[in-house]
Amino acid sequence: MRVFFGIELDQATALAIGDWRDRQFSHWARPVPVANFHITLAFAGELSDFDIDTLCLAVDEWVLGSQLPGAALELNQTGFWPAPGLYWLGPSQWPESLDTQASRLRHLVSSVGARRERKRFQPHITLFRRCDRSPPMPAQPPAFTLDYRSIVLFESRQQRDGVSYHALREWPLAAPGRKRP
Repeated sequence: MRVFFGIELDQATALAIGDWRDRQFSHWARPVPVANFHITLAFAGELSDFDIDTLCLAVDEWVLGSQLPGAALELNQTGFWPAPGLYWLGPSQWPESLDTQASRLRHLVSSVGARRERKRFQPHITLFRRCDRSPPMPAQPPAFTLDYRSIVLFESRQQRDGVSYHALREWPLAAPGRKRP
């Protein structure tokens, strides 16, 4: 099974981002379906059921043994990565706790034999794939707030009409400034 850890967007935020994208860049490149909007924290790739169970137990232990906070992310910048041809939306700044969570998840993923990501963590939501160039600057700058309160293990399923993501497990995080019950 192909899996990754990420942050799931609430439906209202995802729809608002999709509407903004479609108004700014109508008919440009290959848009990512709104239902697939997420922020990847750690990519695991193809894992056996046993490795997924082992990984989930490790995450259970880590999350339950820590007071990991959720946070609000201000999604206020766009970027373009030419090598994979991705145009994205993300925060210009984010809490250190998010870096810590991504780093720890990457470490846990590598502990079950998956290749550890080496690139610097940049939280982002992919808006377009297979771009051969950066789109023009948006007429209306992005300004969205994403409140995240959990870490999700997603399965990536390849289908005839593209890929879809399905939540397998979810770990709640403490609200900022509060302890988890």
